[in-house]
Amino acid sequence: MGRTARDRAVMVGVVAALLTLAACGGTSGGGGSAAAPSTSAKATATGQPVSVVEKEFSITLTPKPVQAGTYTFTIHNMGTFPHNLNIKGPGVAQQSSATVSPGQAGDLTVTLQQGSYELWCSVDSHKDRGMDLTLKVG
Repeated sequence: MGRTARDRAVMVGVVAALLTLAACGGTSGGGGSAAAPSTSAKATATGQPVSVVEKEFSITLTPKPVQAGTYTFTIHNMGTFPHNLNIKGPGVAQQSSATVSPGQAGDLTVTLQQGSYELWCSVDSHKDRGMDLTLKVG
């Protein structure tokens, strides 16, 4: 019984240490800005999600961003070919997502200002085949 009680005491100590470390990492405001703050910063920076459906040969946004702000475009490739998403406009020289395989998804976070933006797929000749649209942000 002494050995079981000792094992329990060691286990309680290990669990307490792990909980303390987890709490420190998650609530640290100053010097410990490693994992938890960057996740929080990303969540704040991605405040407005936009679903993007790409397929041969169209791009559909839901909802369409209409006001300036930071958006995370989640690209859902519903086609049979690889696709990507490129954005260019005021304050955005050109940002590109990774190429997304059929049935997969990827993200692209961009801060949009007032003005017109071009969105297109740069894979092969997809843009010329209709995967090109203009988005007006007011």
